[in-house]
Amino acid sequence: MSKRRPQKNSRNTPTRNNNGNSVATVSAASFSGPMPPPSILEGYERIVPGAAERILIMAESSMKHKHEYDRDILEASKQQISRGQTFGFILGLSAIGASVYAVTIGYPEVATILGGTTVVGLVTAFVVGRVVKSRE
Repeated sequence: MSKRRPQKNSRNTPTRNNNGNSVATVSAASFSGPMPPPSILEGYERIVPGAAERILIMAESSMKHKHEYDRDILEASKQQISRGQTFGFILGLSAIGASVYAVTIGYPEVATILGGTTVVGLVTAFVVGRVVKSRE
């Protein structure tokens, strides 16, 4: 397979000044964001009537989509946090319940280990979570 080389643009040929030296003029423009600057937008409108309005509609549609996407991500994040807290609460309550049950049937060592590790784990999760949030 051979690579195709781009063809040379004949408009980029160098021009000569009065001294016979080759000179070239290069201009570049750039913009960021959904909308081009007014001068470029005016050029589009001149070439294709109605293009400026179409570009405005496209920019509005793009921003609307971005806002909806950001809102959906935020909502999913809230739901994930809520699920984690709910499951953590259920897990902690179950472990403490199992610890109480172990004491009532005569296994205080098991109850101490089960209850102690649960409490230490929950406290650690809350403390570490607060430390991470405070750094952000």
